[in-house]
Amino acid sequence: MGWQNKPPRKFKIRHQGEKMSQIEKRLVDFSELTPEECQKRFDAATETYLKAVTELETAEATVVGFLEPLDEISAAFSEAISVLFHMTSAVGGADYEAVEGYMFSKMTEVDAQYRTNKAIYEKFVALESQELDEESATLVETELLKFRLGGIALSAKDQAELASLNKEIAQIATQYSQRVSKQLATEWEIDGQKFTPNNYTLQAVLADLTDPALRAKLLEKSLERGFGNDPETDTRHLVKAIVEARFKRAQLLGYPTHADLVIAEETAPSVSAAQQILSEVGKAALKKLNEEAKEYATLAAEDGVTEFKTSDWAFYEGKAKEAALGLSNEALKPYLELWTVLEQGVFFAANRLYGITATYRPELKGWDPSCRVYEIHDENGKSLGLFIADMFTRPGKSGGAWMNSLIQGYAGTDHESIIINCCNFTPVAEGEKKYLIWDDVETLFHEFGHALHGLLSKTKYALTAGTNVPRDFVELPSQLNEMWAYHPEVIANFARHAETGEVIPAEMLAQLQKSKTFGQAYTTVEFTASALLDQLWYTANPAEIGSVEEFEADALRRSGVYSELVPPRYRTTYFPHAFTVGYDAGYYSYMWAEALVAECEQWFRNVVAVDGDGGLNREAGRKIEAEILSRGASRKPNDSFVALIGHDARAETILTRRGL
Repeated sequence: MGWQNKPPRKFKIRHQGEKMSQIEKRLVDFSELTPEECQKRFDAATETYLKAVTELETAEATVVGFLEPLDEISAAFSEAISVLFHMTSAVGGADYEAVEGYMFSKMTEVDAQYRTNKAIYEKFVALESQELDEESATLVETELLKFRLGGIALSAKDQAELASLNKEIAQIATQYSQRVSKQLATEWEIDGQKFTPNNYTLQAVLADLTDPALRAKLLEKSLERGFGNDPETDTRHLVKAIVEARFKRAQLLGYPTHADLVIAEETAPSVSAAQQILSEVGKAALKKLNEEAKEYATLAAEDGVTEFKTSDWAFYEGKAKEAALGLSNEALKPYLELWTVLEQGVFFAANRLYGITATYRPELKGWDPSCRVYEIHDENGKSLGLFIADMFTRPGKSGGAWMNSLIQGYAGTDHESIIINCCNFTPVAEGEKKYLIWDDVETLFHEFGHALHGLLSKTKYALTAGTNVPRDFVELPSQLNEMWAYHPEVIANFARHAETGEVIPAEMLAQLQKSKTFGQAYTTVEFTASALLDQLWYTANPAEIGSVEEFEADALRRSGVYSELVPPRYRTTYFPHAFTVGYDAGYYSYMWAEALVAECEQWFRNVVAVDGDGGLNREAGRKIEAEILSRGASRKPNDSFVALIGHDARAETILTRRGL
């Protein structure tokens, strides 16, 4: 246990006057990116891209003559527009929202124009019959599927209908997203108290409210979002419209439902396979949840609460957790200063595994003064790119946490990356330190797992690099990186008391380890309920759907994981994953990826651990970097997984991981 007495590893700060790296020269001046400028640059980028694609129509159908130039064109286009879309989510506000709507609509037109370009498509067909290396062959296969999903085989009339549907879907998704953001734009005032809402059903503050009546009112306020109390945030009509449009598109492309269309590009082999894993895990969690409900109802009765409700769950789960583990967020907070967790925890673990180092670059600026920019180097001192941390919530900024690649590096042209992580922690006054709760710590590790997927990419093509993998695989690196938040050596390096500098006590560390599976029953049921709700919306025939309220209630009952005590994490009217663009019919992917994660965690602990280090060593990092993180979509993702683990993932490993 000698590591407990070691001082935390320090990270460098670059000083003015040092030689400028290549990647920082490509960091834009974010202050120039006004909404008007974003639209102007977007129009210029799309014009340049489409012109370049047209010029490739006469290229020779070879890797050198066509595939590599197309990849370079795509990389340049992605670099030009990624930062523009990023500004609409990280800065936001009405003017950026208007530009976002314009760009999304225009992008559907650009994509439709590309995916119905027969000259380009025929070059991929020609390449398919050639002898190609694995990465080139995989890219060609992936692109051919995307062309088919883009309507290349349709008649001109049907292509026009498809283009119209895609444009309609983009417009509806943008409106839905903006209305959900508006639901959270202002504080909620209840009984004279003000609350800052988040987009989950169960508001985090419910765990701290001692008044059951206030808890009930807050939950009711959360549950009613988007159902018409405020006409400007009502999303019901948008839900029905986008479900119908996506159903029509799927049928046009030869798929029975939108869910079937989506699964064609995923790692999961079928819709039924995706639903089965949700059902298996959800039902196991439901059994444990019913046991916990009795325990918490007893605790509530001791406080005079005669009817235990959903709004009481978080409060009494917290009491039960503190009684069982002696651990509370307030006790942990002094040990969890934001930047210390990032620099001495997240970066420290990445250094032990992958040999990378982070250099703070205070002279480089982001889009907000609170952003911090770091340069990331490999173990040989070579720059891998920049990492930008945007940690605090502010008006206009999208909710939640996410990773974006402003520039995605790849080995083909030795490009470096610019990767961002955005979170929404409550800001503090200037000069004050920000202390986190443990969920926030997990979020930091999670999002940097995505960042590693981008930073460590070594693919030949930009189109196969980084996070350009199926949705149900992309969460593997991020969820897997969470395990290091609980590693004793990592915790000892970042969890030091703000006043005394002392490392977190051993007994508190033991309690923290036990807390990993505490409360997983509720978390699992609320997630699987939402994921199955997403599936049921997109396997339904819109002609048979009545009101949103009726369909949702019926779908939850049919899901097999329904509990009156557990509403879904997201209800239909505030479920951006399902009703914008990105995770529609794909919310299951978090759990599919978790099956992969659970297997990898066992691999770290049981196969590559050295002297009880739990796998936190450079050799383990080299293996997972070689087979997973550096690979992107250069081969089929499941092949990458099996190359590392030796077999396919099993659902039961999730139950073990979650303590169910």
